[in-house]
Amino acid sequence: MNPSALSDIKVVEWSESVSGPYCGKLLADLGAEVIKIERPGFGDRSRSYGPFPQDIPHYEKSGLFLYLNTNKKSVTLDVTKATGAEIFRELVKSADVLVENNPPSLVEKLCLNFKNLKKLNKKLIVTSITPFGYTGPYRDHKACELTSFNLSGLAFTNPYVGVDNIEEQPPLKGPPHQGEIIAGLGGAITTMSAIFACNISGFGQHVDISEQEALTSMIRRDLGLYNYEGIIKTRIKGSQPQVEFVMGHCKNGYFYMLCNTDKFWDAWVELMDSPDWTKEAFCQDRASRRENWYKIRPRIEEWSEGQLLEDIVSEAQSRRIPCMPINTIEELYKSELLKDRDYFVEIDHKEAGKIKYPGAPYKLSQTPWHIKSPAPLLGEHNDKILGGQLGYSRKDLVKMRVEGVI
Repeated sequence: MNPSALSDIKVVEWSESVSGPYCGKLLADLGAEVIKIERPGFGDRSRSYGPFPQDIPHYEKSGLFLYLNTNKKSVTLDVTKATGAEIFRELVKSADVLVENNPPSLVEKLCLNFKNLKKLNKKLIVTSITPFGYTGPYRDHKACELTSFNLSGLAFTNPYVGVDNIEEQPPLKGPPHQGEIIAGLGGAITTMSAIFACNISGFGQHVDISEQEALTSMIRRDLGLYNYEGIIKTRIKGSQPQVEFVMGHCKNGYFYMLCNTDKFWDAWVELMDSPDWTKEAFCQDRASRRENWYKIRPRIEEWSEGQLLEDIVSEAQSRRIPCMPINTIEELYKSELLKDRDYFVEIDHKEAGKIKYPGAPYKLSQTPWHIKSPAPLLGEHNDKILGGQLGYSRKDLVKMRVEGVI
């Protein structure tokens, strides 16, 4: 078997929920050794989040936890206790990366921040993922993803196509954990940049990720529009420049269609059998269509209501119009395209059994991505890591369990 891309990287993950664990997962699935530190008795709080097989809650069967923690090793450790903090320091002495998403005040109170840890390991990279970053007036504010999403500006622009009434259709947060996933992705990317830099300089650094800023980076176009022209986009339909596309409904599903060129438009008109309204002045050129798209969209949607999804997509594509079905989760799960790409992977877990998981959205020809082990049981690797790697005796481990350290 070919070596993994990150097989020489050692990571300590002191994180809970989604952002930090997703960052760690991206590194672990590429071959990094990731030791996940969990609270004794409780573990990562995402263990209590669903979905669960057969809808029966169990801390070893959380679908979210199982997905986020593949290829990791679990060690239970209470870092607020003196012995736990000392063991933590021993782990980071030989690590390349520490991924953490704890409140900055807690990290500093425990003296486990980058300033102190780099004294133990000059090459250590500490990646911190927090709601608002390690600096600024909000650094110690507690927040959930809902807070970060709304403060980022993304909720204000959602849905992008506009609404009829702002009072009745207020700003809308995206799907669950989207913000934390984006922050975790940003953490993994910048961590790799820091690893490359360390290979050159011989020194680690602090990677400071703000979830709010990670989300704000997703609306660059709107920020640019305000910066250059002073325009604040409103969400009311027809009050902003239109983009000629339809996310429409038909008899048996939804489709997406783009008509932003005369060629696409003419082909679409032909597909609809050239209805009389397409001959009106507001349809005659792209400028008029763009200005009046709010009038055109409902007419297209009225026509599509009587059509079958497969017919619309097939006819549109045969005319080289950008048009695709909008998949439901069930359709995505059964997708022949994803099946052919081996996107979904089946993993057999000791407690949860065999379950299909989303795989990686990429292929590496020389160092392929693969799942070596399912998400760990709580504290599954205490003996292997604390005893085997750090040298603690069986008596030491028993004592630490009694004292609540592990």
